[in-house]
Amino acid sequence: MAFRASNVLPAQAYDTVRRAAVQLKLNLQGFNVQLAASGADYDFLQGIYRTLSRANNQFNALKTTTGLAQYAKDAESDPAYDIAAEFGSMQSAIAGALSWMNTNIPTSVTVKDPTIWDDSTLISNAFTAGQTAGLQTALSAVIAEIS
Repeated sequence: MAFRASNVLPAQAYDTVRRAAVQLKLNLQGFNVQLAASGADYDFLQGIYRTLSRANNQFNALKTTTGLAQYAKDAESDPAYDIAAEFGSMQSAIAGALSWMNTNIPTSVTVKDPTIWDDSTLISNAFTAGQTAGLQTALSAVIAEIS
């Protein structure tokens, strides 16, 4: 018989998901500050997308941990706490932010006017704070789902 190391304990899963949610919230708050202050480029937006996607994947992996629902109720001393519903709300907000990005981030590039060519990229890849306002709203919806 082999040593059983493949099971995630409810306490570990709950601790991991709470830390991941807090880290996601902090990251998104920082992203929103940057977006509001100076907009973004494709690389920055890609970082946001990857952050949301990775967090969502981690939440998907942990939310099915056997015993997690009861452990969360016990840990929070709240028999009415419904972690499945909270996962659903949080992940719905994440899906909304990813959907906004999928729909609104241009995937066809615009080449800069030759009069402004320099040693940097020839592709116009800067987005103003106004152009990312919808993304800021979507990220704020995710932030609001994490207390």
